[in-house]
Amino acid sequence: MRPFWMAGIVALTLAVPLRGEDQHPPADVGDAGDTPKIRLGIETKAHYRWSQEDRFPLAFPFPPEFVPAGEPNVALETVDPGSSIEASKVTLFLDLELKHSIAAHVRLDFIDLYDRNPTSTDKTVDVDEVWVSFGTKRGSLEPLPGSSLYALFGKAPKFERQPFRRLESYGLVSTAFNRFPDLQLQVGGSLGTHVYFFGQVSDGNPTFFRDPNALAGDNGTAMPPFPEPTLHSGFPIFYHAEVEDLEIGDDPEWGGGAGLRFVSPDQRKGVDVLGFYYETRLSAGAKLRGTFYEGDLDILDGTGGISLPLEGDERREYGGNLDLRIGDFTAFVQVVREEAAGLPRTGIEVEAGWRLVLGDLADAGDLLPALQPAVRYSRLDNDFTAPKGFVAPSTAWDWEKWDLGLRVTIIRSLDLTLEYAHYDIAASRPIHHDEFLSTLRLRF
Repeated sequence: MRPFWMAGIVALTLAVPLRGEDQHPPADVGDAGDTPKIRLGIETKAHYRWSQEDRFPLAFPFPPEFVPAGEPNVALETVDPGSSIEASKVTLFLDLELKHSIAAHVRLDFIDLYDRNPTSTDKTVDVDEVWVSFGTKRGSLEPLPGSSLYALFGKAPKFERQPFRRLESYGLVSTAFNRFPDLQLQVGGSLGTHVYFFGQVSDGNPTFFRDPNALAGDNGTAMPPFPEPTLHSGFPIFYHAEVEDLEIGDDPEWGGGAGLRFVSPDQRKGVDVLGFYYETRLSAGAKLRGTFYEGDLDILDGTGGISLPLEGDERREYGGNLDLRIGDFTAFVQVVREEAAGLPRTGIEVEAGWRLVLGDLADAGDLLPALQPAVRYSRLDNDFTAPKGFVAPSTAWDWEKWDLGLRVTIIRSLDLTLEYAHYDIAASRPIHHDEFLSTLRLRF
């Protein structure tokens, strides 16, 4: 399948568009007429971050030369404790609309600090999205005008991914299951004005691990003897990592879903319910940039003969979304059940926000036109137990997370988001893992 996929990528790089980060519902891309429409954009993000410090010594019998320089033992540790001022991302966007409802999109990230894994050694320039579509794909809570079909090809977000993010951080479910785009061929459409569906074949994001806070952590970056990693490991959870290759592998992921949507004529009220399912086979070891660890079965198998209780190589995932809008109140719920190589886990995430309009959002110079408080609850239950000595025990803990935040629109192109994350983690002792994050975002 390599020639087909690579030809598609070449075509996309010649004529592709970038859409801004999913902070706002996607625009309806219709027929552009005889004149192509091109939109360019730049977005920058700068942060103040404070991360609570903690350290959890590991029971695995590491040889003395594996202990990091200056440390008493090998441990899970907060990635970068204390306060930091940092720039996380500069993003270039390009969107192209052609006649006959043909569209293309490119999103290119620079720095990419919070997506990099490992944080210190992963790539600093990333083609985050690159796709072309035929026909109009309408996002959650967008009206369905009638029966329709579309096809999308390239590196694009998963269909069930949260369409409108109210905070800069991610919950446990959005981190674990659909944070990153997948290389895919997706076909879908609508039946009338209320029913929609999709099906896809994709590369399938590899299973790996990262800390659920802003920084993923450094794992598999420094070799013994007495390694000196730039950052610490963090307290990782298993998640679906970014795809590394622009081609479909030997065991593609298959999936699909269907939903119901009801939207009022003025679009001030609406409800969208989606169900989805995916399945694939995990590789023996997925190579990832910047680390000598490998994803999929290799990371689940642990090291030194101490493995999780694996059964087979299949990964199945199913779940549902509820997207709700009532005036200026919006809410999103996602529930996911997964079994990967016989390791079951369940996640639930609920996020809600209220937009307080204080001025004229259409006026680019209006000062403080809107405030948006938001709250998010997420939970990840791992229904398996890690044996004593497993190298990453945090991947088997049960996690709960509360996020409280406020987004302040300073002017239309500049906003400030303040948020605090609090964790309740079912480990053998209390784990202190809270984090405060402020984000100044400029778009033009």
